[in-house]
Amino acid sequence: MTQILALAVFLLAAFLLIFVHIWSDTAVEYDIRQNLTREVRKNLKYVRLENGKPLFLEGYDNETEDIYFLLLDSEGTVVAGNYPEKYEDDGRILLNYTRTVKCFGETFFVRDMQKTKTLGTGYFMRGVVRKADIYSRYQTLKYLSYLSIAAVLGFVVLCGIFLARQISDSLKKMCETAETIGKDFHISRRMEHDHRFYELAVLAQAENRMLDRMESAVREQEQFTSDAAHELRTPAAVILAQCEYVSEQGHDSGEMEEAFEVIYRQSQRMHMLVSQLLRLARLDRDETHMQREEVDLADLAESVCDDEEERARCGVTIVKKLNGAKAAGDINLLVIAIANLVRNAVKFSPQKGVIEVETGKSDGEAYVLVRDHGCGMDEEEMSHIFQRFYKGDKSRNSEGIGLGLPLVQKIAQRHGGTVSVTSRAGEGSTFTLRLPEMEWDEEDRQD
Repeated sequence: MTQILALAVFLLAAFLLIFVHIWSDTAVEYDIRQNLTREVRKNLKYVRLENGKPLFLEGYDNETEDIYFLLLDSEGTVVAGNYPEKYEDDGRILLNYTRTVKCFGETFFVRDMQKTKTLGTGYFMRGVVRKADIYSRYQTLKYLSYLSIAAVLGFVVLCGIFLARQISDSLKKMCETAETIGKDFHISRRMEHDHRFYELAVLAQAENRMLDRMESAVREQEQFTSDAAHELRTPAAVILAQCEYVSEQGHDSGEMEEAFEVIYRQSQRMHMLVSQLLRLARLDRDETHMQREEVDLADLAESVCDDEEERARCGVTIVKKLNGAKAAGDINLLVIAIANLVRNAVKFSPQKGVIEVETGKSDGEAYVLVRDHGCGMDEEEMSHIFQRFYKGDKSRNSEGIGLGLPLVQKIAQRHGGTVSVTSRAGEGSTFTLRLPEMEWDEEDRQD
């Protein structure tokens, strides 16, 4: 990188030097022409014609600033003044035009002007300047320009090399860290930066945020694997113990029936756990094929509430306030989501408690609201309830496996919606599933 920067600066310096060389010569020649014209015009003001002869007023100069002034008649004969050394007149007269004349290897600039009001048409003034005399005064300035360019570019090169090394060192450290993470999987390491370069600091911060998410995902995956193994081990151990008990104790019909009931119950638990895990895995990988259709959330909620009210063994009453709310989605997945919310409310409701289920539309969204009046949750519990296998109250909720609410959240996300919760300890909880609303068509409104 440093070599490329040095080469680029060298090429830039060469280009600038060539440009200054060409431009300076052009600029000097232009300045000579302009100054010659100005001085000839100025000197011409001090010449008058009286009685047919030229009169030179005070202020007239025959020579000034390396310019030679001559007064010539219409034939080109010199009336006053002298040519510079080595100049040989070519006999041409070109008014109002600065021309170059080469004599004996020298270059001269010549300017002829005429002022008819004071000199008539019989006389004109000529200014002659040797190019070498003028150029000698510009050479110092030209060389100083070269030195200035070289000094500035040298300073730029040194600064560029210094900055390039600083950036290169920072990038090298970041690359070493990334290589270590990739080779040894030390995802707890982070990119270091000293904030001297804003862009590198932004890059390091973005990399660290990505590493934070990777570490969090790995930790969640490890926790998920541990929790899944634990949840599956418990019913498997119970089933194995019951099978061994039956095998050892004989074939008493009452004991057999009790053992098979336990096995059946634990098998159901395992089946539910595996089914929930499979649904979550497919939703995570977007493998679930969603049959999008128009869904009336009020009808789904009413059907789910009727089923759950019959299954509830604690005398829970479900109060329904179902207003029209349509959304586009997979009816099977939405049934699972609403059922999980209602079952969760039943689990945490007291004996003969009341659960409120409401549907409707708000702010361009269709919603399903499920409210219970159970034990509620504090802020700490609410921050974890959508984590897989998390159980807020394991003493009372031992039947749960901690996958219902995460599944609701995943289904909501797949439909472009959200699920939220509000709760206070001792006062109950309210879960709200929100989905993009579908407008009722004319036939629905008529019905």
